[in-house]
Formats: sequence, C-alpha cells, structure tokens
Amino acid sequence: MKELLQKYLSAFSRLKRGNTIYGKAPHKPVLLLSIIELIEKGLVVSNAIPVNADLVGTFKENWQLLVPTLHQADFTQPFFYLQSEKAAGAQIWFLQAYPGCQINSYIKSITTLAAVCAYGYFIEELFFLLAD
Repeated sequence: MKELLQKYLSAFSRLKRGNTIYGKAPHKPVLLLSIIELIEKGLVVSNAIPVNADLVGTFKENWQLLVPTLHQADFTQPFFYLQSEKAAGAQIWFLQAYPGCQINSYIKSITTLAAVCAYGYFIEELFFLLAD
C-alpha cells in the first residue's frame, strides 16, 4: 500500500502545469483537490465523475480559496488535460463520452462538455486509494 501511495504522490507532485505570466497554472491541482473533497464528502461514490454542479461549484470555491494569482478559473481545461498525466507510465485519468459522441480535443464550454462527456474516471487503483 505504501508503494502504491508513493507512486501517486510522486505523480501528483509532478503534474504537467503550463507556464503563464502569473506562474505555473494551478488548474489541475485545484481539480484534483475538488474531486478528493467530493469523495470525502460522499458526493462521489463511484469512479464515474460527471461534469455537474457539485464538481464545478467545488472547483470554483477551491479556486477562490487557493489561487491568489490572476489565472482564470477554467474548469474544462484540467478536466480534459488531466488525461495527459501518468503514474509509472500509465495514464491516470480518462474521459468517457456519451454514445455517439467523441472528445478529441479540449472543449471550452462547461455546457458542451457536460453534453458530450458522460464522466471522467481514474485508473481503478487510484480511485480506490482516493476513496480509502
């Protein structure tokens, strides 16, 4: 269990974050903290995390509390780009599109993202670790 935890702590500490004039982009860490918060509160109970008011609202609340820079609180960006993150070479975040839909690129609109994406999900062992 300790090795597993270390693998993901290492991955989280090395998130790919864009460089901006305000410093490193905080979007992915804020999204991860928001998902973890919803798991802890019992609002996320399965490894199928939809784009909904709970997640977007928690993201915005955490953004206000944690981000002192002039970065824009864009929820859709980390929801999509978290797919590029890996732990020990394995992708950790995936998006599941609704039947008949595809997610081939970043979608800027929360409404459009929610209409196309059924949910995001973690690699199974990571979700179980976060839920524990």
